[in-house]
Amino acid sequence: MSSALKFFIKKTPLFFIILLLCAAAHADDWDSALKRAKKEDKPVVLYFFTSYCSYCQAMDKEVLAEKDISLILKKNAVYLRVDVEKREDLARFYGVRGYPTTTLLEPNGQRIAQIPGYIEKNDFKKLLAFVKGKYYKNMNLKEFLQKQARFVPLQDRPEALEAFCPIWQGKIINSHTS
Repeated sequence: MSSALKFFIKKTPLFFIILLLCAAAHADDWDSALKRAKKEDKPVVLYFFTSYCSYCQAMDKEVLAEKDISLILKKNAVYLRVDVEKREDLARFYGVRGYPTTTLLEPNGQRIAQIPGYIEKNDFKKLLAFVKGKYYKNMNLKEFLQKQARFVPLQDRPEALEAFCPIWQGKIINSHTS
């Protein structure tokens, strides 16, 4: 038997053990995030991404890296980044079909809304205001955004609500009212 084959046979079980431990660590992150959300009565913001997604990289750099956004995420929500290449099971569970996708959950784990695609910084701030203020208890995301748009000065508003992207293009999935 060649030395390369012997090396492969010896190291293969170790590789699978490490792979299983990594999967368990990610499951622990998920479980602990839900437990923390329930304990602290904070909504959950799930951000599904992949390493090869250019829109994910852009959202990481242009939106999620912003100091004010990261501060709100840390203070007012339980934020969990989900690498779909490592947690395909979670992506399937939440019906994620494209990347990036942002999913909002109540502290008990019930889905509030799911928004596929890149979300611009100002729109993401509106999402955070929605979960921070716990408006999801009284209205769905689309209703909240419509109310917010009424208070924007006329010169700053788009010609039509559909100009907001992706939120006003009918891409909100599973929003609900309590």
